[in-house]
Amino acid sequence: MTHHSALRERLTAALTVLCTLTLTLALLAGMPYLLWQATGVPWPDHISSWHELGERLAEPLSDPLVLDLLAVVGWVCWAAFAYTVLREVCWYTAHLPQLLHDRRAHNDHVAAVSVKSSLAALCIGTLVIALLSLWRPSTATAQQVSPADAARAPVAVTAPLTPSAQKAMATAVASHPGRPGQDASAAAVGHIEYTVQEGDTLWDIAHTYLGDALKWPRIYALNKDRVQRDGDQLTDPDRLRPGWQLTIPAAHQPPAPPPSADRASPAASQTAPPSPSASAMPARPAPDRKPAAGQHLDRAHSLSQPDREFDATVGRTDRESGPAAIGFGEAGLIGITGAAGLLAARRYWYVHQRRLRRPDDEAPALSPLVDKAAQAAHAATQPRRPHDPEALVTRRHPPQQPRSADTVTIGVDDNTEVPLDILATTGGCTWTGPGAEDAARALLTGILTAAERQRPGPPRVSAVVPAELAARLLPGLPAEFTALTQTTDTAHAVQVAEHHLIAHARAQHERDTPTTPPEAADPADEAAPGTLLLLATAERAYLGQLQAMAARSRPGILAVLTLDTPLPDAEHWHIATDGTTNRPSTHPQQHPGLKLFHLTPDASREVTQVLLGAHGQRPNLRILPTQSTPPHDKQPDAAATSEPEPEEEADPSGPHPTSTFRPAQAKPVRLHVLGPITLFARGHAEPIGTNLRPEVHEFLALLAAHPTGLLATDIADKLHLEPDNVQGTLKNLRRAVRRALRAATGITAQEFILRQGELHKLHPELVETDLVDFTCALKHALSGNGVHDSENDAVSAVREALSHYRGPFAQSGDYLWADALREHFTTQATDAALRLAHQAERAAADPQQRDAILPLLEHLGSIHPDHERLAQHTIRLYQAAGRHDAARHAYARLERHLGELGLEPDPATRALLASRAPHPQRTRSR
Repeated sequence: MTHHSALRERLTAALTVLCTLTLTLALLAGMPYLLWQATGVPWPDHISSWHELGERLAEPLSDPLVLDLLAVVGWVCWAAFAYTVLREVCWYTAHLPQLLHDRRAHNDHVAAVSVKSSLAALCIGTLVIALLSLWRPSTATAQQVSPADAARAPVAVTAPLTPSAQKAMATAVASHPGRPGQDASAAAVGHIEYTVQEGDTLWDIAHTYLGDALKWPRIYALNKDRVQRDGDQLTDPDRLRPGWQLTIPAAHQPPAPPPSADRASPAASQTAPPSPSASAMPARPAPDRKPAAGQHLDRAHSLSQPDREFDATVGRTDRESGPAAIGFGEAGLIGITGAAGLLAARRYWYVHQRRLRRPDDEAPALSPLVDKAAQAAHAATQPRRPHDPEALVTRRHPPQQPRSADTVTIGVDDNTEVPLDILATTGGCTWTGPGAEDAARALLTGILTAAERQRPGPPRVSAVVPAELAARLLPGLPAEFTALTQTTDTAHAVQVAEHHLIAHARAQHERDTPTTPPEAADPADEAAPGTLLLLATAERAYLGQLQAMAARSRPGILAVLTLDTPLPDAEHWHIATDGTTNRPSTHPQQHPGLKLFHLTPDASREVTQVLLGAHGQRPNLRILPTQSTPPHDKQPDAAATSEPEPEEEADPSGPHPTSTFRPAQAKPVRLHVLGPITLFARGHAEPIGTNLRPEVHEFLALLAAHPTGLLATDIADKLHLEPDNVQGTLKNLRRAVRRALRAATGITAQEFILRQGELHKLHPELVETDLVDFTCALKHALSGNGVHDSENDAVSAVREALSHYRGPFAQSGDYLWADALREHFTTQATDAALRLAHQAERAAADPQQRDAILPLLEHLGSIHPDHERLAQHTIRLYQAAGRHDAARHAYARLERHLGELGLEPDPATRALLASRAPHPQRTRSR
């Protein structure tokens, strides 16, 4: 069958050559012969001048004259055709190398020439293509069964073989000595890899390897999405380039692939068995090779379960191979695990900045360093979603996922974070060099950030450092701060380490000899006491104690690290300024390219301020020796003593919650972003666009927060869009908004999102937002004292503004770019209510005014139950109104929500209930 197919193909090409050549010769030679025989030379013999030619043309038309004119036209057409043929012959001769491997050049050329030249181009091109088909030698045929010829076939088996498949192949070879063993190999792998040669076509490849040339669409479908080594793809079945790799599905009886070197002869195959490691371990694909989608399907049917698990592991590693470290230029380098701790501390920092903030206080801002680390950690901690071909947004490739919350990393090696346990070697470790202190500073920061991720639980990794060294590395921290303990000297630090070892030994003894049943064991006891890092300078007076403690270093228990002066038996690490580590005394094969994290003093100061702010503290509080320092989680607030207590007032009527209503809609579309992101259309009572994707809601919230517009680059930066596909992603988002809003409003002549060059913004005449209404109403309420005639007018103006505030900005949306905006709008809303409450406390407010302010405080208190300053004013006003039950309820709500964060109410807040508690005896005496 294969022989007859090849014969038919060559006969077809020969007939094409014969027909095209006959037509071309007929046009070139037959036309002038016919003209010569019919008319001869059309130029008259007796005309010798232009005057005689003019007289001849002026004569009346006769039959001989008409024949002569037609003959002239015929000779002119023949000359033009001959010239076109010569030009096409020159073109096809010049482009012959391109035609050898890309037949589409002929079609493109014929389509590009003019109509008068198309006949010549078609004839010459068809003749050249047919001749190339006859001349091109076969690079691989199914009849090449000899070993010498088969060795030249560019076929390679790439799918891994399982041991069971190799045993089956060996059995087949042994039972059929006359049959090549490659048949079993091809049947086991399910596909083969073919290297395209000069002049190959999918028709010939399918004819050779699939036994039927009509099966070429199977090869095309399997390789059309595959990226070749030159970066191109197979987009046209007629366009193949030499060197491309094609995946060919193996037929039931595939041709013999080339024999390997170890079985070139029968003797070699008998004396040289395959290596066990080579047969058991599947071949790992090259990093720059991406298999086609169809190739995975073919391999899935042919691979065993272990091989499928291996392929899944490789794919997961490739997807998660993002960066493991975050660089800050000259400021330093931290790991993604440490950045995750900064992200957790950042959230606690916002809570503490909000809970005790006064209306007139300036809102603090986070440093760009912390924001950059938080953005990377936020992208890394997002769940990995499978590829969705219908997704509207293409996000940037995220960093690697951070390690577990109780893991501390010290550096990166081969884009992989290195844990702290590498320092827990017998004899300890010593860091020297210009980058030793920066690396130690980053190490302590990593321990503190890991503790933030474990809140409100205790940290699993802690550090003990002499106070003098701690002041040099991380100044401004209190003596006891989360996972860091500062001691008076090195001897005290060694004592803390000894107590830690004793606690570990006691816990191990209790685990080895349990006195309680396993079901009654306390999980908290099993979690203690964790790992301790002893960081000190090897002073001569304490050298022996440090050396004895370093001899007991163990991973997961104790790590001893000294700076500058090495211990006698310690590993010596020389650290450069950029964190590069030179460890001549260690094993060179263990983390040879280790680069330690490092932070400059300025960068560590910014991180320290965030860590202290996450616990409601400020830096440098420990330098005040005359003041008694309370525990870190119960730092007193200066406002508790400076703010006067309000005076008792008459009992008001009970307050009612603020009624939330939907304002009258003046424009076709209304967008709510204060609270859950919701869309409303005029004339619709229910929200619209509830089936929109989350990325569309995020896009709308971003535009609502910037009513004047945002550039495409800013949108891409905030939404973390893939830089190579920003315009396509924004187009998809605009299309999704347009489709939803046009269906709800019926407006098709205008765009809801205006695009002015690279600027994107909501159409101000079609879309209104509650954010703009809230901002304008609040600006009117706080514009000045002279604007409002009375306090009741001020309360009404603030009430109108807060009626638009139904919750934090983009509530329930985990958008890191929205955190600062969320805090800003929350501050505006709470400050407006706190100013009114403060005025009501200081002045002798009438009951009606108090009744008007309390619903506003309750409304905000239900939205922000952890806002302690708001709760303080609420408690005072309730007590001033004689509603002590309501005051206790407000305090209980605050205490409950702070407890969920691992916090406690401020002492000043607790004192409010103690000082205002009613006295039953005094009440009865009255």
